[in-house]
Amino acid sequence: MKTSLHLGLLLATLPLGALAQTGKYTPSGSCDGLPSIDVTTPRGVCVGVVADGFRFPRTVTALADGSLVVVDMGGWVPRKGSLWRLTPDASSHTYVKRKLLDGLDRPHGSAIGPDGLLYIGEISRVIRLDPDAADPASTRETVVGDLPTDGRHPLTAILFDKQGYLYVNLGSASDNCEPTKGYRNADRRTCPEAQGPSARGVIRRYALTGPNRTATRWMNYAVGLRNSMAMAIHPESGLFVQGENSRDSIHRADSTLDDRTEPREELNIIVPWQDYGWPYCYDGNKASPEFKGFDCSRMRQPALQLPAHVAPLGMAYYSGGMFPGWYKGKLLVTYHGYRDFGQKLVAIPTDATGKPTGEPFEIIKGWYKKGTQPLGAPVGVSVARDGSIFVVEDKNGTVLRLFFDPSKGDGIPSPGLSVNPGKDAEQDARCRELATRDDSFSRIQRDIIDPLCTSCHGAAGGNAGNLRLARCDDIGNAQRLLAPRPGHSPFVIPRDLESELYLRLQGTTPGLPPMPAGGLNPEQLEVVESWIKEGAPVPSAQKAGTNKAMATDSTP
Repeated sequence: MKTSLHLGLLLATLPLGALAQTGKYTPSGSCDGLPSIDVTTPRGVCVGVVADGFRFPRTVTALADGSLVVVDMGGWVPRKGSLWRLTPDASSHTYVKRKLLDGLDRPHGSAIGPDGLLYIGEISRVIRLDPDAADPASTRETVVGDLPTDGRHPLTAILFDKQGYLYVNLGSASDNCEPTKGYRNADRRTCPEAQGPSARGVIRRYALTGPNRTATRWMNYAVGLRNSMAMAIHPESGLFVQGENSRDSIHRADSTLDDRTEPREELNIIVPWQDYGWPYCYDGNKASPEFKGFDCSRMRQPALQLPAHVAPLGMAYYSGGMFPGWYKGKLLVTYHGYRDFGQKLVAIPTDATGKPTGEPFEIIKGWYKKGTQPLGAPVGVSVARDGSIFVVEDKNGTVLRLFFDPSKGDGIPSPGLSVNPGKDAEQDARCRELATRDDSFSRIQRDIIDPLCTSCHGAAGGNAGNLRLARCDDIGNAQRLLAPRPGHSPFVIPRDLESELYLRLQGTTPGLPPMPAGGLNPEQLEVVESWIKEGAPVPSAQKAGTNKAMATDSTP
């Protein structure tokens, strides 16, 4: 069994400079006995690798005994998910890794219920089990069933309030109510999927009653919320806060809008039976291009606007005692997004009730790819009983621990918003040009290849599978995918969904894992499918002020 216990044994005998690589990270020192990673944190704060080797972990829940439960989604392939327990070993400052459940269907959310049991949100249901049982699998039972499994945002985030109600995210089936496989939207004044009891883009509230404490009734507690992956309840006031993952590709509906900066992500105070605007409004009170003239003044306004596309996926109030008093009551939020302002853990100031009152402070930044270290991919965040902070990463398959040592600094982060630096002038020029294009493959380049593929198929990661994919090089990469290969068909054959690339992205190639790690979500896979069905056209663009195409390399 692969655990970080082996790393702890090495730490006791090897000098720091001789530490072996752990998973995708090369340790840069020691963080309270764990291998530390090379990121920027406040003085006195370090980040250590607790465990690695997960497939696609999404959430981490701290238990009362100091152990952790990790939900590993396993990627987007059905029934590859699992549940793990990490138990601390005080003698070696490490954690022992043990599997509790296997065969879960794309699980994401996790929460401790008022009964002390563990609740897990799968793609179609919410289950409950006893993590302390000798055989946790034998205690598993379904609490909520028949959740929607289609559309672009099918994952189930969950949360309990102080009264014992269970809240479940039902993400939207579309990006911004564009026609999808499920329906045609002929009436552009209203959005069919946002209407009625079966609406998507809502938070449902379930009452668990009866002798078995199962869901006997539910309501749409709040609507107009595109995808509520991050939710938190203030431990004292009971205030309900949500992190909104706002729409994409707004420039496709209005070319005068900049997709790099619009729309903003949001933090919302959730009040029952309020409408928060999706898909009709964005950035608080602006009408979406598809619904021009819509009156957004009657929609509930966000408590705080965050940078565009930072993708808040995890959220927790800090109530521990390890970190300085400055952290008390702050709202911790993970930025999973891969664009300019993503890959961070931030702390948001709040008032005594937990309401956001100011701009975020960056606790972890500088989490960009450097050398052999990967780009940060934070999802879930949890505060342990000892006050340490745990973060789980999906694409890197790791669980990380933040530790504070007062002898090394005051631990207080500096205000301000940092941008990950670019180091390649030619690449930066390509990226600026790519941001101006909106053809189907340019979207694939920007939203799939750059964040998910170039780490293995780029210059730094080598050319896995003899396929080179350069960052921001949409023209060149499309040509490489379409080019003949000695003894093989091209990776992509126009209008053929049996193309090798598409099968690998689906995860249906026998004997081979889905590509990239974790696979693609339904939204991403649909974009690739549409491009192939269109005939796999190569983007066409020219450098500013010249007649030379940006990329012409068609050699695979």
